[in-house]
Amino acid sequence: SLKYLRNSSDMLPYVIFLAAPGMDQIKSLYNFGTSLSSSSRNLTFDRNSSMRYSSRRARTLESLASLYEEDDFKRTMEESAKLQRAYDKYFDCVIINNDLNDTFNLIMEAIDRLATEPQWVPVTWVY
Repeated sequence: SLKYLRNSSDMLPYVIFLAAPGMDQIKSLYNFGTSLSSSSRNLTFDRNSSMRYSSRRARTLESLASLYEEDDFKRTMEESAKLQRAYDKYFDCVIINNDLNDTFNLIMEAIDRLATEPQWVPVTWVY
């Protein structure tokens, strides 16, 4: 779609790519997101609600959950890098999503620049 939009004379998109941050930042964003939501799709084991605590079982479930999270985080970073390599020429702005507030502010700054700086538009838009 980016190639089509970029070559269209009817549209002039401004494409912002939100790149995945490093592993530590992904973990903190994930933890922040799961703290906001009441449901989680990851494997969890609640020791307090278990009728019979089995430390071996608990360690196994906890390690499986963290293993799935690690794989998801790595996959996210790899997919982000792959998308950036493949479509970099179509992006007007690349923002690494290290912090939600910073990312929001950078997006708003990019939008403000679009509103205040002169932009090239197709001649058919003017006449």
